[in-house]
Amino acid sequence: MSSLWFFPTVKKKLKVKNPSFVLRFVDWNYTPPQNVCASMCRAVDPTLPTSESKEYTPNRLDIFENGWMEDSTTIFVQEVVLDNHNINENISPNKNTIKANSEQEEEDDELIRENQYVFIQMPSGNIKVVKLQKDTTVSLGKFGTFHSNDIIDRHFGHSYEIYEGDKVKVIKNIAYTKVDETDANNRDIMDDPSKQKLSYTDIENLKKEGMEGQEIIKKVVESHSSFEQKTEYSKAKYIKRKEAKFSRIFTPLRPTLYSVWEYFFRKNPGKIREMRIDTLSQILSLTNVHANIKILVVDDTQGLVISGVMERLGGHGTVLGIHDNENHNYDIVRYMNFSAKVNDSLRVLSWQQVLDKDDEDDEEISFDEIDETTLSENDRKGYLRRKAAHDKLKETKQLLLNGEFDGLIIASQYQPESILETLVQYVAGSRPIVIYHINKEVLPGRTHPEMSTTGGGGYILSTIRIIIDQSLPSPKPSYMKLNHSGSSSSSSNNLIGSSSFTNNINDNNEGAGKRPRLE
Repeated sequence: MSSLWFFPTVKKKLKVKNPSFVLRFVDWNYTPPQNVCASMCRAVDPTLPTSESKEYTPNRLDIFENGWMEDSTTIFVQEVVLDNHNINENISPNKNTIKANSEQEEEDDELIRENQYVFIQMPSGNIKVVKLQKDTTVSLGKFGTFHSNDIIDRHFGHSYEIYEGDKVKVIKNIAYTKVDETDANNRDIMDDPSKQKLSYTDIENLKKEGMEGQEIIKKVVESHSSFEQKTEYSKAKYIKRKEAKFSRIFTPLRPTLYSVWEYFFRKNPGKIREMRIDTLSQILSLTNVHANIKILVVDDTQGLVISGVMERLGGHGTVLGIHDNENHNYDIVRYMNFSAKVNDSLRVLSWQQVLDKDDEDDEEISFDEIDETTLSENDRKGYLRRKAAHDKLKETKQLLLNGEFDGLIIASQYQPESILETLVQYVAGSRPIVIYHINKEVLPGRTHPEMSTTGGGGYILSTIRIIIDQSLPSPKPSYMKLNHSGSSSSSSNNLIGSSSFTNNINDNNEGAGKRPRLE
């Protein structure tokens, strides 16, 4: 007889509604064989005496639906007997299983996937952003081309060399040699192009013949008549310059918040409002961004701030972005290759949708007047698509109107005062508000940032919203006053109660030089 023993535990590690045998196997990444047949099941509660244990015969696909156990009870399968084969296996979500799943997710993050954005570092040090699509060719300019399939499903961070036209191979070993101190110097070396025996035409012919970059660099070095006279440092610089020119080695890098920031900061810092990486980290820290919160963001940095918030939320929480145009321009969010779960945490509204309510009412009426059954198949698909977008917009507006946001971040091209006046009402009490602005002259006529500060960056203003309870009486002002002798005394309503400081100096100067005492 095939039998199963189930033991509920006191510590509930996993809560499952309507627990059943098959669902547990599926949830725990374990698929039961087709010949599983639970003809008898005994459930034992360790908190009860043995005499109170209950036995019953459940259905194969629904063991606990009619059982005596409550929902959300963690069950451990201690022993499974299948066709007289005893398999002692704990299929509960133990630490090893969780660790294995976590390691699998981390491994997947390190692999290059199809339709992902990849940052390709070229020999010159420049970065090229590429969206990898299957069965396509990626061009790196003068460094050559390669097929996208050659790096898909491979690890980020490995260096590849292009050879024989468009083939690639992994560069496994990059040798680093110890430099010996020598007495050589560059005193007698003259910058004479004639010392290089290989001409430009010869090098181009070597490229056309399919010679690898390292071989070309080796021939260039060997043909230099005064190379051996250089110092070791000069030799390394010379080889590095030639590698940047002739090498065909590239490295695909996984987009991270830092790498994306570095790419934009070097290429066009104005797109990210000249925000430095330390400024971004301070903004996220001052706003206390963490999982399971909802946060309001006005982002004119191509989505850099929103990407940082989404990365910290990890799909647990909501970020509402307010943008200026009809469609948002959060390009950096696309470059980050977030999962669907993380992308679902982002909601967006335009300023027009935030401030205008008439369009919403008119559109609601137009949807109510349409009879879905009278539409053709194509019109019905378009109607359902527009209605889904409208419902999502309505839900996002309601999310804003509900307020109680856990923080507000403003990094806009507009003056922050007007933005703050509009959105502060949606922030909950005792929640942080952080403003980033790049006003170049903070004090008119008195500060000159073009001479005293870096070209990038701005200033950060952080505060906490305080909501005053209007039902409470206003506190009476506390103040200090001087008596006729010049000593300070306080009113009965001051911060220290009815005590007061008095001076012990009398008319005949007795006690002169003594400190005031607290009576």
